[in-house]
Amino acid sequence: MNVDPRLLHSFVAVADTLHFGRAAARLHITQPTLSQQIHRLEGQLGVTLLERTSRSVALSAAGSEVLPHARAAVAATDALEALAREHAGGARGELRLGFSPGTHYLAQRLLARLAEARPDVRVVAREDNTGVLVRLIAGGELEVALGYCPQAGDGVVEEHLLDERAVLGVRDDHALAGRRAVSLAELGDYTFALVDETDGAGYNAAVRERCRAAGFEPHTPARSQGPLAWETAVRSGTCVGLTTRSAAAATARGVRLVRIDPPVTFPIVLLRAPVLGPAAAAFSSFARDFGR
Repeated sequence: MNVDPRLLHSFVAVADTLHFGRAAARLHITQPTLSQQIHRLEGQLGVTLLERTSRSVALSAAGSEVLPHARAAVAATDALEALAREHAGGARGELRLGFSPGTHYLAQRLLARLAEARPDVRVVAREDNTGVLVRLIAGGELEVALGYCPQAGDGVVEEHLLDERAVLGVRDDHALAGRRAVSLAELGDYTFALVDETDGAGYNAAVRERCRAAGFEPHTPARSQGPLAWETAVRSGTCVGLTTRSAAAATARGVRLVRIDPPVTFPIVLLRAPVLGPAAAAFSSFARDFGR
């Protein structure tokens, strides 16, 4: 037997008020419509639920026994609908998020805001190089990520959030370590550290573009491989490196950061799948607001 939950709502409303007019007003329907719904429910159950006269309404014996079960079914339906609305609105569910080391400060702020606004959203986060995050989104393993100097990938939507000012990273005993500031244009004779091309092609391209804009083609290592290629090159003293203060949080030991004037910036970008679940859409909205 399949009983329409809406009919049970109508029955409970009449049972509560014992008045068709007041029950119809509660349900925001007309009294004839309510009467039809009760008639349909009685037909589906094969019993009379309400004893009606021109002046009164009363529960039948069957109606009295059905009522507690009808109330339970209505409560379950209401809870189910509320839960579905929360999932659809991004208040519940799971967010599969990625962020690169250069964006961890922004990820922390946005996740704090998400936790305040959507406390029932479960976050599954992964920190990795931007190139890896692009591939994970394209492959459907992540929905959204915060990338640092990303390189475009098929099946991944990019939305620019903000630009962060770059600094020069040098070993703490480097000749430039004591400088208050340097200009990028005066660094043409230095070798610039790069990251592993497989996962950081976007960053490497951004370094070359900024050096060319400053008037020179940068010297770079013959090979930059491995997860610590940039850090190793800078800490060894053989290279200088462009980074940001946020990205340098994991590489500050043994490295001095020097301001660059005139300013040079790197972009932080929202990377996302073309179609997002509600929780990921909510996070993306918070990220856009932050970037404005």
